[in-house]
Amino acid sequence: MVGRNESDALTGNEISLRFPRASHNISLIRSITRLLNTILNKQDRNIRPMNDKKGEPLLVEVDINVRSMGPISEQKMEFSLDCYFRQKWLDRRLAFVPIDDRDEIPLSSQMLKDIWVPDTYIRNGRRSYLHTLTVPNILFRVNSQGFVHVSQRLTIRTRCQMYLAKFPMDSQACPIEIGSFGYFTSDVIYKWKNVDLDDKMGNMLSQYKLLNIAKTQMNLSDYRYPNKESSVLKVYFKLQRQQGFYILQIYTPCTLLVVMSWVSFWINKEASPARVALGIMTVLSMSTLGFGLRTDLPKVSHPTALDIYIIVCFGFVFAALVEYAVINYAHVYYIRKKVKELQGLESNRAIEKMRMFTAGIMGARRETLQDTQMEELSVPEEREPWYRCFRKKQENHSVFYRMAVKAAKARRKLQMSDPAAVVNRIDSVSKLAFPISYIVFNLVYWIAFLHWIPDEINELLDTVKE
Repeated sequence: MVGRNESDALTGNEISLRFPRASHNISLIRSITRLLNTILNKQDRNIRPMNDKKGEPLLVEVDINVRSMGPISEQKMEFSLDCYFRQKWLDRRLAFVPIDDRDEIPLSSQMLKDIWVPDTYIRNGRRSYLHTLTVPNILFRVNSQGFVHVSQRLTIRTRCQMYLAKFPMDSQACPIEIGSFGYFTSDVIYKWKNVDLDDKMGNMLSQYKLLNIAKTQMNLSDYRYPNKESSVLKVYFKLQRQQGFYILQIYTPCTLLVVMSWVSFWINKEASPARVALGIMTVLSMSTLGFGLRTDLPKVSHPTALDIYIIVCFGFVFAALVEYAVINYAHVYYIRKKVKELQGLESNRAIEKMRMFTAGIMGARRETLQDTQMEELSVPEEREPWYRCFRKKQENHSVFYRMAVKAAKARRKLQMSDPAAVVNRIDSVSKLAFPISYIVFNLVYWIAFLHWIPDEINELLDTVKE
């Protein structure tokens, strides 16, 4: 107890003699404390710093270091990133004389509430926040000349207007807009210092590839104050979507379903259950696969490139099913027509016998009548001599003769038109027409959306570069 009382009773000089390094730290802390008290006494956090030249606005430099990016939501049209958000400005009221060659003093983040800081905010932000684990992630330093450096670790979630006409071969430009909430350009001006990516970040996006970064700064007017403008900084992150997921999950299955629907062309037309079951199965599978994925996409009014592909594939599958309905109807139609014409032919044969009996009574020769019929049927297109027109008129007066000619034409027509040949011809044409049409569609589709049709964001980024 005696030793402890003696140590507690040591004066500052005794501590400096026994512990010279501790004495130096104590004197440094006391000097910094006096300096900060002097600075804060002269500081009014409600009034912005003034430059050396009166009337000029305060310049605030902004620096963003992106640590990670994502997720990106097409349905909500927003994206997020984790970054170090740094600001730098000059406040002469915080200038001090360097202590022990210390040109910069690190301070606690709690002292930010005692000095003036710019009211910077994310204009297009959604639910952005400052990381506070285990303490608020804020770095606060003051330079001897009065320069203030503030670095904060933020997760920024902003709106991202997406153009999905070329989805999933599209590219997007997601912006971050930074500005002052209450100061105009006459008071505060923002300027980009740098926007870079963390070296350890890599490509952390699963569906996107970061192409480039475009920065711009502008002055925007406020309709409430026509004569005043606000300083705004914008940075665009151009992202290109990767098609690997959609090729494996949508394009390849859709193509296989279309090819599967062509198998029905090689199935016998009499096998109705097999062809109908295959057609219905492919149509239902295409509906489930193609239109079921729309739940993950925003409800846009215009068709996307994926919608066009799915609709065309659905059209090919549905057309293959309709093709069997066409040939089935044609087959049944020709059979019915053949039966009807054969029935008419049988009735004409009975009438022909009656006509031959009547012709015998009238003294006409059967051989002459048959020869006349064959000449009428064999050369219907040749022009007859003028002297036979009188004979033809006489022959045409016979009702039985006209019926016989009609029956002979029906017999000749049945010999020339075979219903099975017509149906097989439709299947044969479909075996070539469907694959060729689908291949042509794929060539035009991929070339158009990958090379011919430009991205809608290119015009936006061109205006930013200008």
